Amino acid sequence: MTVSAAEAMLSGLARDASSGPIRLPTKGHHHHAGGEAAVVQALITWAQSIRHPALQTYVPNAEDPDGQMTTLTRQFFGIAAALLCDRASAVDGAVISEALRAQALARLDVIQSERPREASRGPQYEVLCVDHLDRAAPRLLYDLDLEGQPSLKGTSAFIEVARQIDRTIVPRELSSSIPPSFTDAVGGALYELFRNTEDHARVDERGDRLGRSIRGVQARRHAIPQAKLAEFVGTSPPLAAYCARLRPPRATNKDLQLIEISVIDSGPGFAAAITKRPLAELTPVEEADAVRRCFQKHATGKTTSRSGLGLPNVVDILREHGGFMRLRTGRQSLYADLSLERRTPYGTLPEFVTWPSERETFPRASGTLLTILLPLVVEP
Repeated sequence: MTVSAAEAMLSGLARDASSGPIRLPTKGHHHHAGGEAAVVQALITWAQSIRHPALQTYVPNAEDPDGQMTTLTRQFFGIAAALLCDRASAVDGAVISEALRAQALARLDVIQSERPREASRGPQYEVLCVDHLDRAAPRLLYDLDLEGQPSLKGTSAFIEVARQIDRTIVPRELSSSIPPSFTDAVGGALYELFRNTEDHARVDERGDRLGRSIRGVQARRHAIPQAKLAEFVGTSPPLAAYCARLRPPRATNKDLQLIEISVIDSGPGFAAAITKRPLAELTPVEEADAVRRCFQKHATGKTTSRSGLGLPNVVDILREHGGFMRLRTGRQSLYADLSLERRTPYGTLPEFVTWPSERETFPRASGTLLTILLPLVVEP
């Protein structure tokens, strides 16, 4: 579950999206920062690239004697694949689509309840919208009017989500010392990022409803011993440089503690949304300029009265708390180390840098993935 693995998958899809069923492991390993969410974005790209996406699992047969379907769907990438595919097969060739979908929907019921933490596994927390199955309004994030129409809740609801994340993924000995301002900041960032998916990621470039659409939030705590730091950052010099400046939250705690929050959608991407032009009509330079414009004050692709301050607010929060951001949208893969921009005035564009790659260009990815990293802060 690494960014490089996701990029390899996207490159394979760019060469040939119809090369047969995609094969996924039952359990993900080596969870580098933002890696699992990056794999989910690659899965969304796969599912939107072909008419009937097919999944090949390592479930031995339809009887599933080892409970591998449950194991698979208890992971973010697994539940996403199960809800995106048309067909799923066991190792012996048996079709397990209905059984796998049923397992995924059962977990989705809990994820979309008022207590999604009950579906969490270890230091991880997820909230998921599955728009194409009309499962688009988790109770924590949406209100329903008298006619059953959902509307996104306000910032206070997302601060409550941040508190649930804290209680779910942070050890009690650290959680009790987290200042409220930190939790409020995480909630504010969550609200702005998720509101962006509501405003810009429910339809495709033509304004039509997406045939397959997942939007979601994944939060994870990374406890990183110094001896494991190289493994955590993988082959990413930007992450290595960022983590090298971090310190454990307490002198008695030898591990670095990072909160990772990834917000993902399946929409047309930042550039197409703000320019109102299909990505294919934009040159790479035009696309890069459009993506950066999304982070300007009052930049918006909507014609509503929204202020357009969402992404600048997120950047400001990350600057204040020494955060890191990775953005993957369209053909752009960028990062900004905002711990180096603490004194930068509000509204200033972040110093985006292209994510290191052996490729000259990046293959197109569906939707937008924004992963932020924040060092865990505790009071003395």
